[in-house]
Amino acid sequence: MLTSRSFVLAAACAFAPLTWVACSSDPSAQPTNGADAAADGPSAATDAAVEAASSPDGGADGAASLAPDLGCTAPGCLRVATKIGDYAKSVLVPLVDPRVQLDNGYTVWTIEYVTAGTTSLATVTVPFDGAPPAGGYHVVANNHGTTGLDDPCRYTGKVYGAGMAGLFGARGMIGVASDYPGIGTQGLHPYLVSDVEGKAALDALRAVRQLARWKGIALSERYAMAGLSQGGHVSLAAAALHKAYAPELDVRAFAAAAPASGFEEQWRSGFSVDGSHIPFHAMMVYAWTEHYGYAGPSPWLAGAAAQVKDAMTKRCIADIDGSGAIGDAIGTQRDAIFTPEFIAAYSSGTWGAYADFAKWFANNRIKPFTQTAPVKIWQGDADTLVLESATAELVAALQAGGNTIEYEVVPGATHLDLAFGFVAAYEQRTAASIAWLRGKLDAP
Repeated sequence: MLTSRSFVLAAACAFAPLTWVACSSDPSAQPTNGADAAADGPSAATDAAVEAASSPDGGADGAASLAPDLGCTAPGCLRVATKIGDYAKSVLVPLVDPRVQLDNGYTVWTIEYVTAGTTSLATVTVPFDGAPPAGGYHVVANNHGTTGLDDPCRYTGKVYGAGMAGLFGARGMIGVASDYPGIGTQGLHPYLVSDVEGKAALDALRAVRQLARWKGIALSERYAMAGLSQGGHVSLAAAALHKAYAPELDVRAFAAAAPASGFEEQWRSGFSVDGSHIPFHAMMVYAWTEHYGYAGPSPWLAGAAAQVKDAMTKRCIADIDGSGAIGDAIGTQRDAIFTPEFIAAYSSGTWGAYADFAKWFANNRIKPFTQTAPVKIWQGDADTLVLESATAELVAALQAGGNTIEYEVVPGATHLDLAFGFVAAYEQRTAASIAWLRGKLDAP
């Protein structure tokens, strides 16, 4: 459930052109069009780099009916699409870890799309310096780990979004990395709320499909989804929702690395002592009380409530922009943040007046589901953030409920060098995980 500063920054120099980070003095590292005008991502229909049309989404076939529409309301429809620029393989290769193998360069887009009655931002990477595969491009979502709850924590329009989507965009597939609702769009992000996150991930695939059809990009109409940590929770939530929510999408595989499970007993165990994990608990408590409209007794100490609100809306879980992390503002001690009554209820599982939290844990727990595609989970045995024992418990619960889960424990792998991170960073199972997904996508 963690994205550390070191992990977040791993991709920065690999995407210097996107935000003009001074990692290369080579003029050829600059994108071929539009990057400086659109570096902050979707903003308004009048931006020079924003390609939008007044015709509504849907309706008759053709580019006009598929163009972005700021007023569209269908799940997955495009509100805004911004072309950032084209990045050749020759530009990217010198900027990534030398152990990372790239197949191609790509075009970077940022999009805003509709999901669950609101909108979300995402980054899309489309291979551009080669002919499309005979059957068209596969599309793979790479769902990122925990960043935060509000707009400062967005990846879209920054190096981080390009780094996440580029994991697949640099390997012959279209990659998409959603920020999830509330991060860069209206409202607050409902952290680890399965229904919202799962739908947002599936709607991101719908949005990419519309973008590709609008721009005449050949698609295989085959999709897959992966994610690390919170992103693993998102991918498994999407797998559970797929049949009912987006059956028209031919999703061939769901994958996760060190996924957050949402198991109350696991979170309670982590809450038992003070430490750097406490800001994650505070973030989840804050997000759930806001999302569900909680009206019970406050979990926050009277003197800490305003400080918590300020941290959750202005800071991120890691200090990615120099403004400080959430933990820097609220600390890592339970009794400096939460009331004694809430600490006792959470620690014991006897929720009493805080019974809503038991219901929310039950709602957002990853449970056995109607499976539509193969599922594989990777886990490092040296991970101290999501423990191997916790993931093994999740896998066992899903298998006991009838799901077929392929599970691989990676010796020596930590939370930050496993799989499904940034394209610039070397991870122990990047090649193998992509090969697994590609095999499912290519299968007859």
